[in-house]
Amino acid sequence: MIDIHRLPQEAQDELIDFYQFLLERYVSGKRKRKVTSVDTDREVNIFFDQYNIDLGGFTFNRDELYAR
Repeated sequence: MIDIHRLPQEAQDELIDFYQFLLERYVSGKRKRKVTSVDTDREVNIFFDQYNIDLGGFTFNRDELYAR
């Protein structure tokens, strides 16, 4: 057993915070729903669909760019 009471209060608080982080990561995390790659792919596609822009009529004019 670790006797954290020998440490200053600030160090005790840090250890308690880190312990809670580890609990969340390793214990609570096991009960969380696993995200499948299909779910991730769908979310990514939905996100990027809003930024699809038709660049069919776009032309790049280097001379015009340098003239500015």
